[in-house]
Amino acid sequence: MEEDRKKICSNTDVIKKERLWQEVYAGTYTSEKSKGVYRFLFNRENAEMTEPELFYEAGNAKWVSLSGDMLAFPVEKEGRAGTCFVSLKDKAAKRVGEILEEKDTPCFILQDGEFTYTANYHDGTVMVYHMGKDGPVIAGRIENGREAGCHQVIVHGAYIMVPCLTQHVIRLFDRRNGFRTAGTIQFPDGSGPRHGVFDHSHSKLYVVSEWSNELFIFDVQDNTFLLRQQLSVLPAKTAGDENKQKASAAAVRLAEDERFLYISVRGLDLLTVVDVSGRKAAVLEHVSSGGEHPRDFVLTGEGGHLLVANRFSGGIVSIKRNRESGRITGIQSRIGMPEGVSLVIRQ
Repeated sequence: MEEDRKKICSNTDVIKKERLWQEVYAGTYTSEKSKGVYRFLFNRENAEMTEPELFYEAGNAKWVSLSGDMLAFPVEKEGRAGTCFVSLKDKAAKRVGEILEEKDTPCFILQDGEFTYTANYHDGTVMVYHMGKDGPVIAGRIENGREAGCHQVIVHGAYIMVPCLTQHVIRLFDRRNGFRTAGTIQFPDGSGPRHGVFDHSHSKLYVVSEWSNELFIFDVQDNTFLLRQQLSVLPAKTAGDENKQKASAAAVRLAEDERFLYISVRGLDLLTVVDVSGRKAAVLEHVSSGGEHPRDFVLTGEGGHLLVANRFSGGIVSIKRNRESGRITGIQSRIGMPEGVSLVIRQ
């Protein structure tokens, strides 16, 4: 009886310990110090991180996407570029397949369970893949023009939406009708829409612009987008300042409770916190990213921390977040990660 109790307690401790740690995968640009996709662990309780280890060697594996047990990331080899798919089902990673049909590596990948979409900034293409019984196959190719600046793919019901940064437009394509053009959302010249995120009900769309460093908030009804608000994500003191020319907004994330929005700003190396709980959004604060060139970041599952990838210096930092006020309260830990570009947490 006593031995059984000890065994149960021991098993419970192991399970509890395992649940405290989450796997995080990081995509990187290839350099002398970075070789592909890296993996590290994040502790939910004390925000510590383990030192990163090379998970999969691949050229310019800069964006990582995870759906279930399938990891997808860019790959470049022998003058060809495309996307690699790796299964995480077993303890040892297993390559499911790769397709090298692009001139440049894509800058964004999204898996929605049915298709995988990649956005290619330079080629101006969106590749659509379907997972067949023998591996990934091409299901479609959407051309937007060379150097269109395609920077993301967002799923919206029956449509996918593609921000084309250099064209100052978001293009809509109908998934039910061979990905044919289904409309556009026009942005001001010089704005450069980069990344966007919907609320849970898809009644609001938040888009951050890389060139003008603004947040555009749309009211959404079906396939209609009405601009409700447009505000700067930069500190007021940068207005008219030469530092404004260095600023370059990147990633945007919405907290699970949908009350706060977070935006990374390269050049100024800031995280901008925006309160979107009311009818009018308002910037709460600007906080250091803890390094140089914050390209991407993620909110942990409980929402109590942000993990930030600083590409040029500072590595990956975990920053504490007050879930009630939305404010960022300080760096908790840091690990080295040269050329870190994107992060994904395995839930």
